[in-house]
Amino acid sequence: MESLRDIRQNIKAIESTKQIMQTMKMISNARIRRAQEAMLSARPFAKKMLEMVDDLRTDVLALPQAPEEAENIASRFFTNLSGDKNKVGLVAITGDKGLTGSFNAVVLRSVLQFLKKNEGKEIYIFAIGKKGRDFLSRLKMKNLHIVYESVGIFPKVSYAHAALLGERLLSVFFEEKLGSITLIYNDFKSLASQHLVEEQMLPFTFHTPASTPKEEGHDFEYEPGLLEIFKLLIPRLIKAHMYRVLLESQAANLAATMNAMDSASKNAGELVTALGIKLNKVRQAGITNEILDIVNGAEALNS
Repeated sequence: MESLRDIRQNIKAIESTKQIMQTMKMISNARIRRAQEAMLSARPFAKKMLEMVDDLRTDVLALPQAPEEAENIASRFFTNLSGDKNKVGLVAITGDKGLTGSFNAVVLRSVLQFLKKNEGKEIYIFAIGKKGRDFLSRLKMKNLHIVYESVGIFPKVSYAHAALLGERLLSVFFEEKLGSITLIYNDFKSLASQHLVEEQMLPFTFHTPASTPKEEGHDFEYEPGLLEIFKLLIPRLIKAHMYRVLLESQAANLAATMNAMDSASKNAGELVTALGIKLNKVRQAGITNEILDIVNGAEALNS
């Protein structure tokens, strides 16, 4: 049986851990409000940018092949028929730290499924977050190439982080002639839940077919030209989309941390209560044994 000293030390250690968990919960709770505001502000802009590209795609795909270009740049973003199907990209966004419940685990599990599905292909990884970067680095797969990594950016994501990632995405997409780029991350739904998202980022996918007639009022004249405007719009769209995704992941990470620390604090409180009951039982047993020793000693003297 444990001694009173051992039980008291366990209680003290658990209470110290509980205080740390409560502090982490309060920090996440304080940060998540700002993260939500930034995320909600980024959503409309990214959505409108995507709608603009959707409106332009019929005209863009109808453009004639430019003689000075090796391929029609616009078609790469919509059909990508010239891309190498044996080369794919993957953007994996995880957290930098643990103690977030299943936040990192669900992303890494989806990453493993993606790697298994694309076995035999050259995979170019864009790793965001220390947990994902470390996990992918340990795999030691010959067909796995980490071409970009960014760690320590949460919970202070800025547009500069998204701009650097967007530029690298486009450069690798064109230089390596990737067939597609897939994005895996946790989307923020509420403080109590996050939703795993796995979507194709490039080439663009839309819910409506390209042959859908344009609404009245969408017949524009472009100056200096449609392709020139498209070339300027695409990098901004990629960066805006990545900025929104990073903010979504950041808010989901903070919410997961807050929920995990809340559950851990409650469990620690239950452990302290259980150990307190055990401490009382051990102390009472010790007192009972001492009383029995005194009684037995008295009886031995009287006999």
